[in-house]
Amino acid sequence: MMIEEQFEFIKANWRYLAIGLAVMLVCGGGYLWYHNQQNAQQSKLIAAAATSRHETVKASSHVTTAKSEQAYVYVAGAVRHPGLYPIRRQMRWADVVQSAGGLSKDADVSGINLAKIAKDQENLTVPTKGASSAAPPAGSSAAAATTAATSSGGAVNASSAAATIDLNSATTEQLQTISGVGPKRAQDIIDYRNQHGGFKKVDELKDISGIGDKIFADIAPKVMVGP
Repeated sequence: MMIEEQFEFIKANWRYLAIGLAVMLVCGGGYLWYHNQQNAQQSKLIAAAATSRHETVKASSHVTTAKSEQAYVYVAGAVRHPGLYPIRRQMRWADVVQSAGGLSKDADVSGINLAKIAKDQENLTVPTKGASSAAPPAGSSAAAATTAATSSGGAVNASSAAATIDLNSATTEQLQTISGVGPKRAQDIIDYRNQHGGFKKVDELKDISGIGDKIFADIAPKVMVGP
């Protein structure tokens, strides 16, 4: 009897049952579609975030590398703005001098080569007109002078004197040729020079940490302060 009643109920209300079933199917399909769309969107966001992080790391690495490869030179003497300047590849000293504001009115460039390509850690001191001696070109090494004389009895007396080193243009290698100056002390001297726009007098060496009266007495006769 119950089966017949159920059958009669379905027969009388089949339209409503069909509509309800259709609504359920539509809702279920919509939910599945929305869920799939959300998953796809999340996957895109994750992929975009990963790409962004990769690009950020790559850009940061490029900037760090570029900074670490930056080269600098020091310009002193007869220029408008002496100091430390960054250089580009194949940049010539004439361009570096322009970066320093150009030559001063009393500059004497007859003894320097402004067409030379500047290299990292080099120094250039532009001498003034009437200076007793022109500053050595950037990157030049200290020379040694040897004099000899023959006495009336035929004996030969020879004496050699190393040329004094200009504190305002010497490289670390040149400074290390001085007795008592190692790599660290040579770098300390150059750092002081860069920070103070060059040396004004030899006595300023005593302002550098680690150079006392005894060490100064050993170094002073072997150095000079150029223009």
